[in-house]
Amino acid sequence: MTPSTSSQDRFLRRTNLTHLFWGTVGVLGFLTLWELVARLHLLPRDALPPASTTLARAAELLTDPAFLTQIGYTLWAALVGYAIALVIAVPLGLLLGLSNRLYAATSTIVELIRPLPPIGLVPLLVLVAGQGLEMKSAVVALGCVFPLLVNTIHGVHSTNGVARATARSFGWSPALVAYRVVWPSAVPSVLTGVRVTVSIALILCIGAEFIGGSTTGLGSWLLLQSMLPQGIDSVCAGVIIAGLLGLLINAIVSVLETKYASWARRDEG
Repeated sequence: MTPSTSSQDRFLRRTNLTHLFWGTVGVLGFLTLWELVARLHLLPRDALPPASTTLARAAELLTDPAFLTQIGYTLWAALVGYAIALVIAVPLGLLLGLSNRLYAATSTIVELIRPLPPIGLVPLLVLVAGQGLEMKSAVVALGCVFPLLVNTIHGVHSTNGVARATARSFGWSPALVAYRVVWPSAVPSVLTGVRVTVSIALILCIGAEFIGGSTTGLGSWLLLQSMLPQGIDSVCAGVIIAGLLGLLINAIVSVLETKYASWARRDEG
């Protein structure tokens, strides 16, 4: 390890510790403010329970097998939908990015469909696919496929034209150029799309369960709790757990990215 590399690693560690410290301060400050607002009755008790009560209820739920089963249903549906989006968006994005004619022919359609909210399609999907796994996975796939597609196309278009021309001058086939030159250049943009959409997948799945009348999943559980007397404690606890799930998923993606594609992040920086 060179001295410059060692100093850079120390700088990164100090930066990470600083972020962790101030992140912890921010969380504690938010919880303190929440507790004060609830204890001073600045909001009705049935609208905002104290933070301490909510966290205690969340801890109880995390030991409840029935609740954990509902989380499992949500995570599985989100995973299936996200896998579908990846399988569609990344290869299609590479194809559209490499072909100017195909990109010109489809860009208007993509931009027309992309702003449509997937949650707004839940009633139609319920009629077509029912209220189970198929409906939830379809909502997740529709919500994630276009951000992934656009980021992949952007990554392909950002490839150095000189590098592509040089590779072709050496007699490389279009497929080899795409694999050896275009894809490595597009990876940082694809990873950005993954980081953005991986949390969106969870949000969309919970929303689809909530709106679509699903009988399983965290969204369905939240809807049921909201109808019960004094159910606000459970609802707030469930929302906190959903947020923690999103944070955990993002952390897992960051770890995998660092382990298997750190070269791409360095190139992006």
